[in-house]
Amino acid sequence: MDESGFYLLPLVSRTWAPKGQTPVIAEKAGKEHLSLIAAVTPNGRLYISGQDKAYDSEGVINFLEYLCRRYRSKNLLVIWDGATIHRSLAIKNFLAYKKGRVHLVTLPGYSPELNPVELLWSQLKRDFKNRVFVSLKDLAEVLTEKIEEIRKNTTLLISFFRKKEIAYFTD
Repeated sequence: MDESGFYLLPLVSRTWAPKGQTPVIAEKAGKEHLSLIAAVTPNGRLYISGQDKAYDSEGVINFLEYLCRRYRSKNLLVIWDGATIHRSLAIKNFLAYKKGRVHLVTLPGYSPELNPVELLWSQLKRDFKNRVFVSLKDLAEVLTEKIEEIRKNTTLLISFFRKKEIAYFTD
């Protein structure tokens, strides 16, 4: 499980232009963004939610509750990073309330290579390089389209768990 932001400002990547003509992005874009939270399962399921503000503890708890409803008869093993919102009192209280139902594993600090959801973010953001969106609505439409493409590609989602740094705990 992890969170990520998608901004109106583009992820600037290499591009080309005629010699002597520096490429310029003509659109005005602010720092407005959409925040996504996602969970990927080893059998290729993708659960994702979004909002137009950064996730806080309450948003994370809402997503965990959603996962608990989706897996009513199963306990959850949640693997995530050590972000500040994951260590809040509200999250600790939620986990105490769900004791035995939600099991938590925190990844070592600065180790995104161990989180399969980071591969989802990379896959999505690859499609957004050098793209400017003039509204959150436009951004949300394209994000929704790309997410649905990935959601249908269970082979791709399963492959996130086959990366050598991750495969040791899923095999």
